[in-house]
Amino acid sequence: MYTLRLYQDYVPANIECRQIESQHSILYVLRGGAEINGEAVAADQAVYCKDSFFIKTAEMDAVIWRWEIVREEAANTYLEGGPVQSKLAISRKVQMFELTSRSKWLFRLDCIYGNLGSTGLHSHPGSGIRCLLEGNLHVRGVIGECSDNTKTGDAWYEEGSYPIISTTYGDEPAAFLRGMILPVEYDEYPDTAMWIEGEKKVQSSWKNYSQQVIMLR
Repeated sequence: MYTLRLYQDYVPANIECRQIESQHSILYVLRGGAEINGEAVAADQAVYCKDSFFIKTAEMDAVIWRWEIVREEAANTYLEGGPVQSKLAISRKVQMFELTSRSKWLFRLDCIYGNLGSTGLHSHPGSGIRCLLEGNLHVRGVIGECSDNTKTGDAWYEEGSYPIISTTYGDEPAAFLRGMILPVEYDEYPDTAMWIEGEKKVQSSWKNYSQQVIMLR
């Protein structure tokens, strides 16, 4: 069995973290900048890593969010090195798919931004962990997880096959990242929401940061 995990890391300037082993990871730099596997990644950029990665900072501190797909029994992968702060924000086992060794999936990190209003009842063809960038978002469903997300870094899980309604309160639009596991055929499709009841009433835009067809081991 496999789990999807989200870590949130603070790496001060001039730090080199030890190498982390992880089957499949997407790392997003929220603030600052870092070298990830030798590649310079600036703020609001993301990079996919297979098998392992290492992080090095120069003159700037970095805040990094990383989504990982690993076997359920795999140990948590906290960054280490000097005054690094590393925490597991959320970990979930996907229920709507049977994630098995040698199966292939689309691993995507995207963003919904300018999100204002309330959706109709909708579902998704894949599941994933969301993380709030700005604004607020309140998620409700008859089954599955409900959540109230009001500050940057608040994380929640959406089981794609469980219908939900998402709502922002007030006039400030929300933006949030989605680390998702999808069937591979969705590599050609942008936003994946499937509307079940009523018309789409929410205003929003979509941005794709990284996606990769992966094979689990």
